[in-house]
Amino acid sequence: MKSVKALLPKSIKIKWKLTFWAALLILFLFLSYTFVQYVVIMKWVNNHERQTIQKNMEEIYAYLLEADSEQEILESKAYIDILNEHHQLIRIVSENNSVLFTITNKVPKNWVSSQSALKEELVEMSPKGDRLLVYRKPFEVTGFKGTIEIVRNLENFESLINQITTLVIITGLVAIILSFVGGRILSFQLLKPINSMIRTMKSIKENGLNKRVNIDKQHDEMTELGIMFNELMDNLETSFQQQQQFVEDASHELKTPLTIIHGHLSLINRWGKDNPQTLERSLNLSLNETNRLIRMVSELLTLSRGDFSTSTAVLEDIKIKGVVEDVVENFLTLNPDYNISSSIDISKDFTLKIFKNHLEQIIIILLDNAIKYSKNKKEIELKVKHSENSLAIEIKDYGVGIPEEDLPLVINRFYRVDKARSRKNGGNGLGLAIAKRLLEYYKGSIEIQSVYGEWTKVIINIPLRKDSDVLFRKK
Repeated sequence: MKSVKALLPKSIKIKWKLTFWAALLILFLFLSYTFVQYVVIMKWVNNHERQTIQKNMEEIYAYLLEADSEQEILESKAYIDILNEHHQLIRIVSENNSVLFTITNKVPKNWVSSQSALKEELVEMSPKGDRLLVYRKPFEVTGFKGTIEIVRNLENFESLINQITTLVIITGLVAIILSFVGGRILSFQLLKPINSMIRTMKSIKENGLNKRVNIDKQHDEMTELGIMFNELMDNLETSFQQQQQFVEDASHELKTPLTIIHGHLSLINRWGKDNPQTLERSLNLSLNETNRLIRMVSELLTLSRGDFSTSTAVLEDIKIKGVVEDVVENFLTLNPDYNISSSIDISKDFTLKIFKNHLEQIIIILLDNAIKYSKNKKEIELKVKHSENSLAIEIKDYGVGIPEEDLPLVINRFYRVDKARSRKNGGNGLGLAIAKRLLEYYKGSIEIQSVYGEWTKVIINIPLRKDSDVLFRKK
């Protein structure tokens, strides 16, 4: 036999599945309640009929026991007639099965044959199709020995049961309709947030990513689903905008060196081959642009991968002070006209679990930016200190500074406050984005403070405590 689930089409919508199962549950509960009620009523009515016939028997038996002869028993007929009820027969049968007298109310005498009983008995029978309850009880008085026989027609009982059965059938049919309507309403209410989400998705497909699901005031699982969907769409929209901006910026940045290289190669092809000076100059400029392209592609790959393919590598304890001093020394060698003052407020044994090349690259990016944008006042300050929870590195220059409205944007890829000046300085606008990506790997942060035209300070913080699968330690 197939299950109910197997009977449902596989392609049926969830709203109809929910309607079906909700209606089935409501109908099952209703029918179960009705069945229990039906059984209880039947049992109660049956017990009531038995109690009524037993009560009648007790009254008649008690009255007949006071008789002193058969004649007094015959004289009790009038009293017994008063005790008799509708659809009931009372008969006194002698020991030899002869009937002393019969009192009946809508119960034919021939439905049940008279007989003397040796012991008390209460039985049900259906001689003519009607249900009868027969109660016999022997008794004995002076001069007479016989049986009291009461026959009760359960017509009223049958009529009540038939009415209840009819009512059950009618209410069952009504219950089927109401359960379907109730199931539909229930499914509509439960699926209302999902339907809203589906409409929102269709709108997003047609009009873009700016549409969101309306969140109800009530807080339940569907509300949480809607909130999560909106957050997901916010992240998706942000990622899409960043990707679109990245493609536009990358296209713009790559177009300039490629155009320059193409122009010089065209110049060489036209008449530069016969002019050594033009040939040499065009080749040098083309090589410079090619090197810039290589650096840019390398930086883009760094941002794409984060150079974190070594996530399974074991991090070693790196002595921070030595790494910082080496980077500062290298910059002083390459830029002797700059004054780079360093204040490294950590011991030589202070260690941090970090990839050495990552730390070097972060410091190099920050120092390189400081040098590029502080041509007028060639003074740079570097401070390294630690608290109980983090290591902080500050680099401050006294260069052109950053306008306040540009501070939140300078970490974005390819973003430059002065594009012409930055290009002239050789920057691609990717350094801070790479530094931020590297810091995110170690749960670190980067903060930029600046007064336009006066100074710029970059502060990075790297946690010292255990976080995720990256371990930090302080000696």
